[in-house]
Amino acid sequence: MRYRAVAMLLWVGLAGCGEGRFSVSNTSYEPRLVIEGLLRPGIGVDGIRITRNVRVDERIRTDDLIPADVQAHLTDRSNGRSFALTLRDADRVEDRLFYYSGSDLRIVPGASYALDVSASVEGALLRAGAVTTVPEDGFRIAGVNRQAMPYRPLDERGDPLNFALSIERSPSSRFYLLTLRPRVVTSANFIYENSFTQQSRQDVEGRLDDFGFRWDWIQNTPRGAGVSTIEVMWFDLWFYGDYDVLVYAADDNYARFIQTHDQVREADGNFHEAEFAIEGDGIGYFGSALVDSVRLQVQR
Repeated sequence: MRYRAVAMLLWVGLAGCGEGRFSVSNTSYEPRLVIEGLLRPGIGVDGIRITRNVRVDERIRTDDLIPADVQAHLTDRSNGRSFALTLRDADRVEDRLFYYSGSDLRIVPGASYALDVSASVEGALLRAGAVTTVPEDGFRIAGVNRQAMPYRPLDERGDPLNFALSIERSPSSRFYLLTLRPRVVTSANFIYENSFTQQSRQDVEGRLDDFGFRWDWIQNTPRGAGVSTIEVMWFDLWFYGDYDVLVYAADDNYARFIQTHDQVREADGNFHEAEFAIEGDGIGYFGSALVDSVRLQVQR
């Protein structure tokens, strides 16, 4: 089954017939640490975001989103060694990420790692943590049916012909995330003669971010090693030119977060949290994945 999503940690919505009434209060607010981290073998620990949540009506400076005394440690559970992470100094708060500056920590397939975070928020000492087990080795993009093709060609039966990626699965992952990013994202190379929507150049210029990054996934693949296929659907390809396509073989933590983060409203209208897999005073995700990439081209 294929799902599509837009990433966010907080989602609030309202739908119904007639006039809707929606009231927001802070009666259930509790301070929490917000963790966003994905470990990948072959890449140093670089890019773990740790912030805090805020009240719905609270005015807060972006500089205050990262607690001043936050500490983060990553433990390699294969040998028990703990590594202190450092907060990168940057002008923009979104670039202030935690990383490990040494060379003696390796992220390897099949190993488990524990993240522990602590910080003071509103006078309370918060602690949160999570454990991820990196998927086992064996995953790769084995081939592509076509490296390049014109926009939405038809096969001999008159059906659209899609790009199709063959992947060799990791023995321990049943969830594979596909991301697509065009090399050039402008209104000049947008596919206006697409089959799904009519957009003016002005409309496109106001929505370049929406069209410029797309993702999809397959899940519940057969257990163990083997070959599966991921198709790239044409409603995810909005520009002529080259695309960087990445496929992630995800661990259970990251898979459950992606599967549930935008499915937080129940049939009766009540809301529930996504599956965070974080213990203690935290929300968000901490997971791991194997990654491979390929380049595709949509020709004019």
